Amino acid sequence: MDYRDALAALAASSRPGMRLGLDSTRALCRALGDPQGQLPGVLVAGTNGKGSVCALVAAIARASGLRVALLTKPHLTSYRERVQLGERPVTEEEFSRLASRTLEAAHRGGVDATHHELLTAMGFLAAREWGAEITVCEVGLGGRLDATNVWDGGVAVVVSVGLDHQAQLGNTVAQIAAEKAAIIKPGDLAISGAMGEALPVVRAAAKGVGSELWQLGEEIDWAWEAGGLRVRTPARELAALGLGVSGQVQGANAALAVAVADGLGRLVGAEIDERAVRQGLRGARWPGRLEEVATAPTVLVDAAHNPAAVEAVLGELGAAARGRRTVLLFGSMGDHDHRGMLDRLSSLPVVAALFTRADAVRAVDPQVLAREWPGRSECLEPVAAALSRARDLAGPGGAVIALGSIYLVGEVMAELRLGLPPDPKVAWRPAF
Repeated sequence: MDYRDALAALAASSRPGMRLGLDSTRALCRALGDPQGQLPGVLVAGTNGKGSVCALVAAIARASGLRVALLTKPHLTSYRERVQLGERPVTEEEFSRLASRTLEAAHRGGVDATHHELLTAMGFLAAREWGAEITVCEVGLGGRLDATNVWDGGVAVVVSVGLDHQAQLGNTVAQIAAEKAAIIKPGDLAISGAMGEALPVVRAAAKGVGSELWQLGEEIDWAWEAGGLRVRTPARELAALGLGVSGQVQGANAALAVAVADGLGRLVGAEIDERAVRQGLRGARWPGRLEEVATAPTVLVDAAHNPAAVEAVLGELGAAARGRRTVLLFGSMGDHDHRGMLDRLSSLPVVAALFTRADAVRAVDPQVLAREWPGRSECLEPVAAALSRARDLAGPGGAVIALGSIYLVGEVMAELRLGLPPDPKVAWRPAF
């Protein structure tokens, strides 16, 4: 089957909605010969920053000469982004073949799988068949019952913990931390950027399974200095590091990535040297994160989709808006705290807000968002029309800031013809 047929087949075959639990993924992987069984690597959970950490780790590992499979979610413009082998996403032909094999295994094993379970198994299958020496995998939602947790790569990371997806994960930071920290398995090296009330929960989880824990602010430290980023881990200290990803918040993510690289060196039996760390961090790319994607006017996109993520980039958004005519382009998923995001964004010096809805079944009605905004606003769909209007309002010397949903960022980038060509439209959109 071709790529469009593969997407349609996944849509038709996958169980609708979101389901937490490991039984179906285990059964599906078993039907595929347990491709995840012999894959060393790192599983990365967190409320914010996990995709950035994955991208940074993968870049460092590639710079060291390792064959690296990178499995992330969600995507910006194409499902193929979710399975990257080396420095490239899988081709349409490779994706179709992986989908066909996984769907056949599900049918043969009588497995009623969700989209996330199918895509997770496809990623592990691709990594094994390609001969990945290191696999870097991003958790979908939570950790304990996320499909990715059928795998133990040897290193487990909890980047951050905040309030998000409360309906599935719990109503307190401590409850959510317990869900995320459950990816730590016996014998793993555990690495954590969790803070506040999440920290003792992560520490207890690591201790409970006998895993060594390296904690940001303790065993791991970082600071921005005049010459760049300084990072200290239990294995080394490096200064004047440059980053290929934008944002002050990436300093903490880079520090975690360097620590992960030290852990991966243990797995492959060879240290990932300083040259690889420097080259990997400097060359890392993670599209859609504080990224300027157009000029005249400037269009700045960011994948922030909860209040903590907005707070982390608010200073840089304010700097981008200051001194020029700036328009906010915003859309959100219904199960995210859009009110909290808009409350923080209301401090930006923008002349207007454009509310829209990305092509996702969970997106909030723009009229709802407009009622939560204190200033001038307009509602316009689809995203392409809203982007055009926002650019007109900003004018050639102005700026458009687009955020609130990864799907919104993806549609903005697709409209600007950035990244992979957008996927053919099928009657299906994953929950994450």
